[in-house]
Amino acid sequence: MPANLERLTARMDELGLDAVVATTYENVYYLTGVPSVALEVFPHSGQFYAVLTRDRPEQVRLVTSRCDADQVQDVLPPVASAVGYGTFYREKGEDAVLSDDEEALWRIAVDGSAPATALDGLVHTLQAAGLERARIAVDEEGVPHGYLDVLREAVPGADVRLGAEVLRWTRKVKTPEEIRRLEAVATLTEQGIRAVTAAARPGVTQQELVREFETTVVAAGARPKFTLIRFGRGGVAGQAVSREPLRRGDSLWLDVGCVLDGYWSDIARLYSLGEPSDRLVRYHAAMVAGEDRALAEARPGMTGKELFDLAVEAVREAGVPHYRRHHVGHGIGVEIYDPVLITPDNDDRLEEGTVVNFETPYYEFGLGAVQIEDPFVVTAGGNRLLTTLERRLTVIG
Repeated sequence: MPANLERLTARMDELGLDAVVATTYENVYYLTGVPSVALEVFPHSGQFYAVLTRDRPEQVRLVTSRCDADQVQDVLPPVASAVGYGTFYREKGEDAVLSDDEEALWRIAVDGSAPATALDGLVHTLQAAGLERARIAVDEEGVPHGYLDVLREAVPGADVRLGAEVLRWTRKVKTPEEIRRLEAVATLTEQGIRAVTAAARPGVTQQELVREFETTVVAAGARPKFTLIRFGRGGVAGQAVSREPLRRGDSLWLDVGCVLDGYWSDIARLYSLGEPSDRLVRYHAAMVAGEDRALAEARPGMTGKELFDLAVEAVREAGVPHYRRHHVGHGIGVEIYDPVLITPDNDDRLEEGTVVNFETPYYEFGLGAVQIEDPFVVTAGGNRLLTTLERRLTVIG
C-alpha cells in the first residue's frame, strides 16, 4: 500500500489520537488501495470508511454498504474487520461450495452484523475495537453536515475530532511507491501530449485533439480527468469549448491530467503550428524561467510563499514585468491539489519527499494562454523532474 504509515502514526502520537477514520474517495484509497465505487458514483451520498487504529496501524477496519462489500477483496493491507450496513441481496445456490473469497463476502454481506446505516456501522466498528472512550479523528469532508455531532451522541465517551487535516498533512510527504506512481502517470500523460502534437495540422479541431489525447491514455490504462486544449488567442478561455480549427501560425496550448493507479497528473505545454511571434517566444521563455528558478531553488523547509515569491520574480525579471498570479503550483498525489500550495500567503513548508506540481500560467486577451507545468520531487540534494518532454516553445507541423 502506498500510504505513509510511519508519518501518519507519528502525527497520531503527536496529537494523542487512538484512531483515524477516512471517509473520502481519495483518503480511503490512500489507506486501502480500494477505488470505492460508492464514493465515486455517489460522491454526495455514498459512504465507505476505513478506520486505522494506532495500536494496529498496519491493518484497517472497513465500514461498507452490503452492496459494495465485494470491494473488501481488493484491499491491499490486511483487514482487521469489515462490517456491511444496509440491505442488499446475494443468494446462495443449494449445492454451492463457496471459495475462500466468497466465504469472506458471505460473512460481511449476508451472514454478519447488519447495521442499518453507515453511521451505525461506524459505531459498531468503534465499539468492537474498544474505542468507546478513545480520541478519534474523523475525516469530515466525506460525511454529511452534522454527522460528527450525531457520532458524538452515539459514542458519548469518545473524543471525536476533525480529521481531514491529519490525513492531508500525512500526504504531503510521498513514499517511494507514491513517487513511482506519480512518475508513471506523468510519463503516460506525456505520451498523450505527443499523440496530440503528432495529430496537429491545419484544420484539425479542438474536439479531435481532445479525443486523440484521451484515447491514448485510456488505451494505456489511465482515466482522463481534464483535457484542456485551445488554439491561439482562444487560450484565454481555456476551459470553454471552441469550434474554431487550428490554423498555421496559431499556438497550441494543452493543460491535461489523468489518473493512473489512484495518482494524478497535471501537465501543461505550449506549441506553435509554424513559426511563433517574437512576443510569444519571449513570454514563454519567461514562464520557463520561473519554473527553472523553482526547480533550482526549492528546498525542504521553504514555505509555499517563499517559493511563490522567487518564481514570480524570476518571470518578471525574464521579460514579463507585470506578471501576477494567485498561485504557481500545488502538491499532487491521490488528489490533484495536495499540500503544499504555492501561494503568496501560504506558510506551509516543503519537506523532503514533497512533490510539487509547479506552473507559471499567463493568460492575455489577444494572445491566449502561455504556460508550462511539471511535477518535481523536493529533496535536500537537489530536485528531480518527473517529466521528460521538452519544455521550450516547440514548433510543430
